[in-house]
Amino acid sequence: MPTVVLLVLAAVAALVDWWAVARQWVRTRYLSKPAVLALLVAAACVADLGDAKAWVVAALALGLLGDVALLAPAGPVDAPPGTAFLAGLGAFLLGHVAWILAFLTRDSHGVAFVAGLVAALAVGAFALGPVLASARRSAGLPFAAIVAGYAVVLVVAAAFAVGTGREATTVGGLLFLLSDATLARERFVRPVRGGPVSVIVSYHLAQALMLIGLVHAF
Repeated sequence: MPTVVLLVLAAVAALVDWWAVARQWVRTRYLSKPAVLALLVAAACVADLGDAKAWVVAALALGLLGDVALLAPAGPVDAPPGTAFLAGLGAFLLGHVAWILAFLTRDSHGVAFVAGLVAALAVGAFALGPVLASARRSAGLPFAAIVAGYAVVLVVAAAFAVGTGREATTVGGLLFLLSDATLARERFVRPVRGGPVSVIVSYHLAQALMLIGLVHAF
């Protein structure tokens, strides 16, 4: 029951944050955005996650750190990434690694894993080329290599999420991939119509669904 209550509260905070993104209420987001992941971290702390618990809590906590870092303005598309953006990127990279380790505590279904890998690679192939080209122009080859490494970890995380064979985790893993791909195009290529809202909606749903998919009681 405490897990369900915290998930409901996280959903309410998410709705507030989505509305704040749509209306560009920057000050509201300083509260609403961190609140969503903070409540998901609390839900993970009280949920029955078995061997995955430590990794899930770590993944969500790193997501919270990344969210706080990315509250800073992103700057123009062609501008080099700032310290806050790099800190957020690092936190999310470690968060994806933690999710992979959480997924590895569950049985992996080979066919599902391969299907997830193919889907993740298809999304990555579509989004990565222009993103890497723009990242190299704005910040040089070393940063483009970091972005490429992040993309590889993201693809692997999505594949393992699908490989668990759990519907919620599968959808969550693919939504996280879609959210990050859209965010990367927004940041490095060009703004996407409705991009900020689609990024935050898919991101919050991804984090919540991956958590839900790993809870034994669900």
